[in-house]
Amino acid sequence: MNRYKWNKKTFFSIVDEHSCPFDPYVSAYLNTLSSYANSTQHRYGSDLLFILKYFDRKGIDLTDRLASGELLSMAEYSDFHTYCALSSYADLDLKVAPIFSHTESKTFRNIIASNIFVSSKVSSETQRGRLNRLRSYLTWLFEQFHDPFSVGERLDRNFQKLTMKIRQDERSLSGNKGHLNRHPTDDAIPPDVFCKLLEIIRPSSTNNPFTQRNRFRNYLIVTLLLDTGIRRGALAKLKISDLRFDRFGAALWIYADRDDVSDPRLERPNQKTKAHLAAVKPQVMEAVLFYIDRDRKLILGSEENDFVFVSNSNAKGTIGQPLAAKSINEVFFRLSKVLGYRVYPHLMRHMWNDLFDDNSDHQNFTSQQVEDARKYAMGWSANSTMTEIYNNRRIHQKVSKIMQKHQDRVDGSK
Repeated sequence: MNRYKWNKKTFFSIVDEHSCPFDPYVSAYLNTLSSYANSTQHRYGSDLLFILKYFDRKGIDLTDRLASGELLSMAEYSDFHTYCALSSYADLDLKVAPIFSHTESKTFRNIIASNIFVSSKVSSETQRGRLNRLRSYLTWLFEQFHDPFSVGERLDRNFQKLTMKIRQDERSLSGNKGHLNRHPTDDAIPPDVFCKLLEIIRPSSTNNPFTQRNRFRNYLIVTLLLDTGIRRGALAKLKISDLRFDRFGAALWIYADRDDVSDPRLERPNQKTKAHLAAVKPQVMEAVLFYIDRDRKLILGSEENDFVFVSNSNAKGTIGQPLAAKSINEVFFRLSKVLGYRVYPHLMRHMWNDLFDDNSDHQNFTSQQVEDARKYAMGWSANSTMTEIYNNRRIHQKVSKIMQKHQDRVDGSK
């Protein structure tokens, strides 16, 4: 899959070994996704590439099939459904490891084959994404070749049956994201690890893993993610003009802008959720302004853009340019090695919610007021059900307190 820019916009294309478009319909479909963030386009394109590779190896041309009205059979779809649980590098026809292929024990061969399958499995979220992309692409192709007012009843019924089956399989995989499986008694980050993280990220810490010139910038990156709960993309696209510091307090203006022509990055970060002001502690905002006036100003080329965080490295000629989202990942990768525990940008968002719960318990707010405040701070819509992810922890804590008080009363009456 190739990435290219035209008129300051980023586009993706699936190409063959000669760098020619694999299929004009594939290219046209990918262009319908151009309104999404670059990372989303890339993920959808990667899922589609996985799909096309699979069916190409099976000798199935999806464009010809949909154009002729010969849909995927349930058996063909079932085979794909099984395969989409495997990583992209897994061998389609691999049955057993070659070194054991001549063993006489069928049971032993089956055990080996089973282990290969399990070790190659991807997450349910990845499987669901692939099924969703197959359904989306088939639906789009079907609409290109068959007018809804003249399509045959039998063909339309068979197509609806196929897409309903795919949708059903998608739903069977929903609700299995890793962060949803967290036990309600668990913290997003264990307390000892969190304390160590706060210690080593301090610029003066002897355990800080970064060079002196990057320490203060990386301290602010981690601190802002923890202090606001914003996403990595929102932080990477944050501009100096988005900072608010007045008599009403300190805040960051968080908003989506997919076509920001001032952003020179090939992979432009973006804000996924609705626009909002993210409150910041005044002392944190003062530290950000200090970084801008002292450290950032000294970086060559930084005056040519308005982005808060810029690169200090000129390895690829990017010194002074806005910091890539991948570079923020690298900050957390380095921290993880020191901590001996994996931390990543989005984990700070989960930790913010845990701290928000802990602090809200000491305020005189109703549960509804707490959840409304959470939705605004996270940039979620009023109808969002995302708060349910974090509600289990709050409910468990309250139930535990109630049960403890009840038990104390029972013990006291004995």
